[in-house]
Amino acid sequence: MNRLRRALRWLWAALLSATGARWSAKRRLRKQRAIIVLAFHRVLDDTDFRRTHSLTGMLVRRRTFEELVSYVARRFEVVDLSRIKPGQESDRLRVAFTFDDGWLDNHTAAFPILRAFGIPMTIFVCPGLLGQGMPFWPERVAASFRAARPAAREEEIEAVINGLKPHTAAEREEMMASLPARGQSMADEPDKTVSWAQIAEMNRAGVTFGSHTQTHQVLTAVSETAAREEIRESKVAIECALNKRCDLFAYPNGDHSCETRRLLAEAGFALAFTTERGAWTTACDPLAIPRPNISDDDVVGPLGRFSPAMFEYTVFWKAVRAAHGER
Repeated sequence: MNRLRRALRWLWAALLSATGARWSAKRRLRKQRAIIVLAFHRVLDDTDFRRTHSLTGMLVRRRTFEELVSYVARRFEVVDLSRIKPGQESDRLRVAFTFDDGWLDNHTAAFPILRAFGIPMTIFVCPGLLGQGMPFWPERVAASFRAARPAAREEEIEAVINGLKPHTAAEREEMMASLPARGQSMADEPDKTVSWAQIAEMNRAGVTFGSHTQTHQVLTAVSETAAREEIRESKVAIECALNKRCDLFAYPNGDHSCETRRLLAEAGFALAFTTERGAWTTACDPLAIPRPNISDDDVVGPLGRFSPAMFEYTVFWKAVRAAHGER
C-alpha cells in the first residue's frame, strides 16, 4: 500500500474516533454480546518479512503484532473459541485470536507473544502439509515469478495467483511446471510449516487446533467426494495426533457453500469460520462464522507502526458496517 493511501485511511480512522463512531460501533457489538474472531496467517520479523514469498495480505510484522496483542489484552476480553460462544454477558467486548495454515512462525513468533500475555489462540492446520518447506502453491508461484522477474510488483504476482485459483490442483501443477525454478535454497526458506512435535508442544500449553482441510483444497472448487475426504482425513489426523476431538474448522480461502457446510456437519464439526468481515453473534450460522483477516497494512498508521485507530476501524467499525451490508 502506498504511503498516501495509508495516510488517508489513518485520517479517516482518526476522524471516526474523534466523532465517537468507533466507540459507538464497539458499544453496539458489546450489546449484541458478540465475539470478534480475528484471522491471522503469519507473524514475521523484519528480515523474514522481506524474504517471504507469501503475499503481504497474509503478513503481520512481529513488532506490530506485539503492540496489537498488548493493546487488545488491556482493552478487551480475549476468549478461547473452544470454550465460549456469543450471547453471554461481558463487561468488555470479546475478541479471539486464530491463525490459518500452520506456518512455522505461528510457533516461533505468535505463540510466545500470546503466551506471555496469557492469551489463548486457535491454529487451523492442514495435516498433509505439516513440517514442509514451501508447501502451499501460491508461495511457489511467487518464488518462481520473482526468479524470472526480480522487479515484479506484488499486484502482478497476485493477479497470476488469482488466475490459477479456479483451476484444479492437477491443472495448477501442470501450469506451474512451466515456471522458472526458484533460486533460494530450501535450507534458507522462511516459508515453512510447523511440525507435529511443535503442535504437540503448543497443545500441551493449551493452544487449540482445528482443521483447515488435509491439503488446503478450496472445498467449493473440488468434487463432493474430494471435499469429503479433505474434511474427514484432516479431522482424523488431528484427533489421532492429539488424542482429543477436533470440532473447529476454517475454510481455505474462506470459500464455502450449502454443500460444504453440510459435509462439515456430517463429519461432526461444531463450528466453521470464513474470512468474511463481521462479528460472531447468536444470529450467525455456526458453520459460517465471520472472521476478518488481519494484515500489517490493516492495523498500522502512516509511519508503519501499530495504530489503535486503524485496528478498531478495520475490525469493529467494519464489522458493524458488514452487518448492514456495507463495505
